Amino acid sequence: MTFAEQLAAFRDEFPRIEVAEVYVTDLNGVPRGKLVPIDMLAKMGDGGMKLPISTLGLDIFGADVPKNAIALEVGDPDGVLRPLPETLAPMLWAKRPTAQMQCMMLNETGDAVCDYDPRGVLARVVERAVAMKLTPVMALELEFYLIDPEHPLPPKNPVAGGRLSRAQLYDMSVIRAFEPVLSEITEAAQALGAPAETAICEFGAGQFEMNLRHVEDALEACDHMVALKRAIRGVARAHSMDASFMPKPFGDMAGSGQHIHLSLLDETGRNIFDGGGKAPNQTVRHAVAGMLESMADTMLLYAPHHNSYRRLLPGSYAPVVKAWGIDNRGTAVRVPETSGKGARIEHRVSGSDANAYLMAAAVLAGALDGIQRGLEPPEPTYGEASEEHGELLPISWVMAEQAFANSDFVEGWLGAEFQRIYATIKRQERTTLMGRVSDVEYDAYLRTV
Repeated sequence: MTFAEQLAAFRDEFPRIEVAEVYVTDLNGVPRGKLVPIDMLAKMGDGGMKLPISTLGLDIFGADVPKNAIALEVGDPDGVLRPLPETLAPMLWAKRPTAQMQCMMLNETGDAVCDYDPRGVLARVVERAVAMKLTPVMALELEFYLIDPEHPLPPKNPVAGGRLSRAQLYDMSVIRAFEPVLSEITEAAQALGAPAETAICEFGAGQFEMNLRHVEDALEACDHMVALKRAIRGVARAHSMDASFMPKPFGDMAGSGQHIHLSLLDETGRNIFDGGGKAPNQTVRHAVAGMLESMADTMLLYAPHHNSYRRLLPGSYAPVVKAWGIDNRGTAVRVPETSGKGARIEHRVSGSDANAYLMAAAVLAGALDGIQRGLEPPEPTYGEASEEHGELLPISWVMAEQAFANSDFVEGWLGAEFQRIYATIKRQERTTLMGRVSDVEYDAYLRTV
């Protein structure tokens, strides 16, 4: 079916929709694009809608990164937007009948995907999996906070009143109070094509977790995460709240992670991680070893921002060492199931701020590299992993950036141009933040040292 035919079918199904949000996902995971009349989508079938290629390479503040020389330094050329028709869907939370559609960024001539399009980075790794005659199966899960719309505080209880302030893990009274919001998030995410399932209360006040069903398409799995985040934030704002994907919005509360579950199917559809018993099979061990070996080099993708490193603390369920375990949530890599269709590996390092495509690309690349090279992991860890169980991860931003920028693994699996662009964005972001002195520093040092 052509894009024109898909668009016509969509408009027949949703005749009231007037406008559409057309966007790409930048390297920080931020949706950036245009609001256009629904009629204008037709021009996308022949490459008629464009956006500056540099849009992908903005820093978190929305500023160009001159050292990357992809914006005004070269005339800030347009790239061609390639529509992803499967993401064309209604935004249920919008007051005006509105659709959305995600795109990929092509180069100036429209004949190739931009080297640093995040979805394109993952697509290249998936191509390597296909060359190995493997199909990645992925499911992502996300922790997030609902917050006050005006202040960085937990929200008020919609039923009982009063601001949430205490731990609420699996608290059914909190789930019941927020059920209308959570149900609308689920409905809105499903309308966008994201198979949102379970919603639970997490540790922090106003913190929740939502899971996405596994799919046999890594790109689609990450499309679902993009859609879920849009639905969470859109519905929250429609309910006079907001949503935060900061990994550590409150220093004295639990951090928010974004975990990824991975299995691999062979040409016959068999799960190659299925060992038929309680012990992980050899392929699982190779994949785990590859994930662990590449973990330090790719840490900047799992923890991309300054706030990311506030989450990485011992005793917090956020891993700080390269270790793995069998059904052990105290490790960076967990093997929840070793037999049957559910045999899989869970990668637990990423914060809720990670770009899903880049996170998935790094995790999948690590697994494939370990399988190709026949790597062997250390012994599995029981209980919370500490430095006696494995090498300390680069849990400072500058260490992670240096490891990423100098990594042969990143260059070889994710691409040299992407590596250069992303590392430079992070350096500029760090420099900007270092120029801002925090209130706590004034309290500690202004009149004391």
